[in-house]
Amino acid sequence: MSRRRTIAAAIAASAALGVATGTTSSATAAAVPIGPGCPALYMLGVQGTGQSSPTADPLADTGVVGALIAPVMAAAPGLVQRSYIPYGAGFGGAVPGGGPEPYAVSVTDARRQLDAAAVQIAETCPSTLLAGIGYSQGAQAMSSFARDVGSGVGPVAPERVAGIALYAHPDRAEGAPIFPGRPGQTVPDPAPGTSGVAVSAVLMSNPPAGGGGIADGATSYGALAGRVADICTDGDLACSAPDRAAVLRVGAEIAAQADLRDPLAAIGSLNGLLSAALGEAWTTLVLNDFQAGGGNIDYLPQLPLAARLVDAADPRNPAPAPEEIGAAAARWDEITAIVAANPLGVLPKLTGQLAAAWGQLVSDNADLVDPAVWARFADTVARHNNYAVNGQLNSGIAWMVALAHDIAGGQP
Repeated sequence: MSRRRTIAAAIAASAALGVATGTTSSATAAAVPIGPGCPALYMLGVQGTGQSSPTADPLADTGVVGALIAPVMAAAPGLVQRSYIPYGAGFGGAVPGGGPEPYAVSVTDARRQLDAAAVQIAETCPSTLLAGIGYSQGAQAMSSFARDVGSGVGPVAPERVAGIALYAHPDRAEGAPIFPGRPGQTVPDPAPGTSGVAVSAVLMSNPPAGGGGIADGATSYGALAGRVADICTDGDLACSAPDRAAVLRVGAEIAAQADLRDPLAAIGSLNGLLSAALGEAWTTLVLNDFQAGGGNIDYLPQLPLAARLVDAADPRNPAPAPEEIGAAAARWDEITAIVAANPLGVLPKLTGQLAAAWGQLVSDNADLVDPAVWARFADTVARHNNYAVNGQLNSGIAWMVALAHDIAGGQP
């Protein structure tokens, strides 16, 4: 089994556990601190890369997420409780403070523990509503949770979630509004079962951010639409990557699976993952985009080459099965036989079709050679790291406080 398939299997297995049972055993994750008593609102935070660890204190208000949660605790005493998900927060060993595991494995572990925490709180405190705050890598885990909850296959029901705030989200959809699926909306939807009086006074404002997340997941939230906010600073490469930069996204997906602890390990790991991704893209392309038969061949792509490459590099997409690989090899043998039998009748048209596809691939990466585009990212590290100091957390703080008051007002 390839490393990429192993990662995809881990993600699928983790998700399947939650779907099949409606719960995730808290025995496999750290117990969530609850009490004294049950709050109106329980906030779960997932920190970014390098800002957590498996032994992190779940009550320590640190990092970007802590900079949002701590003021909420101070502003709504007795109404809110919080816990941070302790996980590796790794990027293949390349980021100080992060664990040695690849980014994709780290995100999967964060999601697993997030599910377990949500279930524990929901079972222990039936009247408590949940809120989630995620930053960077933590936002990717949190958005995965929100997507599944919103589609009805998550570890808790949608009506148990009051709001989700995402910052520097790598799966942000291209040009996504503050509330994905709700263009133009700036005020959050009320928490389920509340009047929403306090929340109606909250304005989630943020300057528009171009592009989309580097991970290209384009997550949607179903029943949670209007209760999930996606905040991004324009020029933050994590959530505001150039639109026409497919190769950049392929590289990010490959790096997310790699062992980056030292140069030699990184070279070998990246090379193996890239080779596997190219092979998988080729298999999918041959099976889906070539039509052969009756002495004729056409390249009629269902997806552009760029999309095929990005999909193949994404560890969340399963690798082709052995039977698909065999079918692609047989299809390619058929194609080469047709070309050999009638090169003058087949090649001119096929060459034109492939040239058009190559031109599209070049266009889909045009931003990579545009100096004006890259000038936008000259200070991308600062933009990614400054959510806690540039005022962008203020509306999220106000939102969480308002949620707590609305929920408490509706409780006996």
